[in-house]
Amino acid sequence: MIVDEVLILKEVIYKENDKILHALSRENGKIQLLSKGSKKSNSHLINVSQLFAYSRCSLAKSKDMFIITHAELIDNFYGLKNNMEAFFYGSYILELIGYVAGENEVDSRVFDMTVSVIKYLSETDKDYNKLVAAYELKLISMLGYKPTLNICISCGNEIQANAKFSIQEGGLFCSDCVNYGSGINVTYSEILTMERILKTKFEYINSIDVTANILSLIRNFLFYYIGKDNFTTLKLL
Repeated sequence: MIVDEVLILKEVIYKENDKILHALSRENGKIQLLSKGSKKSNSHLINVSQLFAYSRCSLAKSKDMFIITHAELIDNFYGLKNNMEAFFYGSYILELIGYVAGENEVDSRVFDMTVSVIKYLSETDKDYNKLVAAYELKLISMLGYKPTLNICISCGNEIQANAKFSIQEGGLFCSDCVNYGSGINVTYSEILTMERILKTKFEYINSIDVTANILSLIRNFLFYYIGKDNFTTLKLL
């Protein structure tokens, strides 16, 4: 028996009254949970077995999944259910982390960050695109693909002016080296913006002026390195 915090990413109906839940856990990575009887209206697991539910669970190992024996709901991020745009952005984050998180690979930082951004999405009524872009950039950096933003990836000189960002190379070409590679034009202000996003907590992201160019660059950078761009929830957005 183990106790772990879990965030429900996906629900799958199983048998008449049960569910199989795809979840991100704090101590055990991405796992599958069997929630017995959770479809019954009087089940003590009904609230913890729904999309976005964040809970502390007692889990018993059974073959290739865990069985929930007891659970305490920490947060269901109720605000998402009252705001369709926030709900879809939150759903995209669940779909994204469900794709990139490895089975049973543990990274508590990614878990905590995912819970944190879902929390702020549920509490605010603006700047969803900024919050999600911040999550995307922080996530890809945690996965080992942090972009090089302070020096030129060709000559090594410090970046102090407008430059070109190369998604394939993972960094910037300064004005003296732009002919050595292709990239996306970015202003020095936009470069500083990306550095600031990486260092800023989600609750302060709304104070940052993020251009459409940076939003697009971050998403394309993420999709390039994870090898996927056709997320169902983004089509809904």
